[in-house]
Amino acid sequence: MDRRDHKVLIIGGGAAGIAIGKCFTQNGLDYDIVEREDDLGGNWYFGGGSSRVYRSTHLISSKTNSQFSDFPMPEDYPEYPSHAQFLDYLRMTARAFDVYAHASLGVSVTELAPAGDGWSAVLSNGERRWYPDVVVANGVLREPFLPDLPGHFTGEMIHSSLYRDPGIFEGKRVLIVGGGNSGCDIAVDAAARAARTLHSTRRGYHYMPKFINGRATQDWLMEIVSRFETPEAYWTHVKETFKLAGFDGTDYGLPPPDHDIHQAHPIMNSTILYHVGHGDVHPKPDIERLDGDGVIFTGGERERIDVIVLATGFKVSMPFLSPDVIDWQSGVHHFFLNALPLTHDNIAFAGYFNIPSGFGNIANTLSRFLANYFVGKRAGSHAWKVLQHLKLHSDDIDVGRGQFIATRRHAHELDLWKYIKTVNFLTEKLEAAR
Repeated sequence: MDRRDHKVLIIGGGAAGIAIGKCFTQNGLDYDIVEREDDLGGNWYFGGGSSRVYRSTHLISSKTNSQFSDFPMPEDYPEYPSHAQFLDYLRMTARAFDVYAHASLGVSVTELAPAGDGWSAVLSNGERRWYPDVVVANGVLREPFLPDLPGHFTGEMIHSSLYRDPGIFEGKRVLIVGGGNSGCDIAVDAAARAARTLHSTRRGYHYMPKFINGRATQDWLMEIVSRFETPEAYWTHVKETFKLAGFDGTDYGLPPPDHDIHQAHPIMNSTILYHVGHGDVHPKPDIERLDGDGVIFTGGERERIDVIVLATGFKVSMPFLSPDVIDWQSGVHHFFLNALPLTHDNIAFAGYFNIPSGFGNIANTLSRFLANYFVGKRAGSHAWKVLQHLKLHSDDIDVGRGQFIATRRHAHELDLWKYIKTVNFLTEKLEAAR
């Protein structure tokens, strides 16, 4: 077995893996990245096997909030870069911080198991390596979640993970299932090409435009927060502003949300309500059952359908790691900070949360923490030992769990500011002990 005693294994070369590699480079921590595709980029590598983006995909977070603060995006990038631009940016970052030099491309980890005081990794090319520490960053978009729909459908039905181009909708009667950002994006795509577009959702939602008052909405939201004495006053103002801008779904006949605007991951889309208002997208309730060449919705209405796209989300999948070793099947949200399992101190998980923010802010925060975590572990610092105790007695640490609606989609949702404040505090303690 090839022992790599002074390295950390990073599984996955997507956005999270690149961010961690960047911070490990900055902190002098040696590492290997194993990435199954032939280049880095993960989900953003359009056309790659790990990618879930479609041709029209743009970021739903602003450039300011999506870039690394210490490595900004090119100035000519728009406020909401395309998937191709963001991929280029990730690869620019990887080159600038020498991540490629640490990467094994076109290779996957097929088995990861405890071995002594470290981990044995079996690779798809037959290699066996040993590492003292591991970061799992293979992404949350691995395995499509397919709802159990009664009945039988004779048309074409795909999960959004397989959707790439709106040409499949040309002249057809299309049903998009799911009210998240992907569901709304794909419904808008279909509206321009389909003979009839229907959009099935289970509840009412709060909608946000991508721009407000001449600013990217996320930037505006962060800019105005200091004007208000309480969160209630802040969110009341936000909702009133969005309503004036035409982004209250109830004004278009949609059901009212069963949650407040800050209790769910935002739907950031400037055109879905526009198309609803113009009759290009026809809102429908939940599906009662499939019915041959059609669908029967809750309430009994039937529509003939040619194509169904299930924008119903994903499940975490780590087939290389037995759940008997670490119980990831019960949810990574049970881990400390959604990153550190309670049962092991030499493995971490990166990117297994939803936070209503851009990528760069949170990626730098967590990656800096993980770099200092492993440096502290190897030095046996007092701060690292205190962290291990805290990990096992962390019920009183508030990172925003519980403030979001209780749905499968929000099981991994955390509060941006609470999470950043907590992680930065712990990182500072680890850094001070170096």
